[in-house]
Amino acid sequence: MGKPFHAGRAAEGGVLAAELAALGWTASDQILEAPRGFFQAAGGGYDPAAIVNKLGHPWTFASPGVSIKPYPCGSLTHPGMSELARLIKANAIRADQVERVDVGTNRNMPNTLIHHQPTDHLQAKFSMEFCMSALLVFGKAGLREFSDEVVRRPDVQGMIRRVHFGVHPEAEAAGYNKMTTIIDIRLRDGRTISGRADFGKGSPADPMSYDAVAAKFRDCAEYAKWPDAKARSVVATVASLEKLPDLRALTSVLGAA
Repeated sequence: MGKPFHAGRAAEGGVLAAELAALGWTASDQILEAPRGFFQAAGGGYDPAAIVNKLGHPWTFASPGVSIKPYPCGSLTHPGMSELARLIKANAIRADQVERVDVGTNRNMPNTLIHHQPTDHLQAKFSMEFCMSALLVFGKAGLREFSDEVVRRPDVQGMIRRVHFGVHPEAEAAGYNKMTTIIDIRLRDGRTISGRADFGKGSPADPMSYDAVAAKFRDCAEYAKWPDAKARSVVATVASLEKLPDLRALTSVLGAA
């Protein structure tokens, strides 16, 4: 439970800081570089030149850009999931056709994706076997698929046992600056369908389209029981975000019932 808590707690801290500032709360403007600030306490000091000359050069939000996760699970699964989704669509693969799936990566990735026979949704988020199985069984892997009930379904557990995840020498040789994932799907009719991806969909190397991001947002909004009209209004407003005179047009839509 700690992993998703980290991101939520960080977001909570940002909201709290903004609300305190709005109330007039004051504090030191040198919390990082002061003699008793964070840099001194955590690292024994800092190099000002490193900040002036290196921080933000390049500004990584602009180059290479941010990643958007199409699936609500560990990012290390995303190259394999992206490639498997492509292979399923291109070859019209059905779950009942699959005899075995081999998934190979560099040796660092299994150190994080440690749950080979998951029994709940938290383990499933760090299980290459489940992520592959969800796509094969349901054709998708959204918030609804990452639930305890789905993970424990007999057909899902059966598919998980057909997925074999480990280190592949080709992926290992590709280097650790990539998340190279190699897939071999052996079908019951004797065919083998293979694919490889170095980066996941949604990364700067393979970005999602606006429509794809909007579809993910609508799926999340539906899961949260938002009215469809509200979700679509948010999507339309964000599409013209840079032309809005101020953000009240967006915040009013977000706050609407």
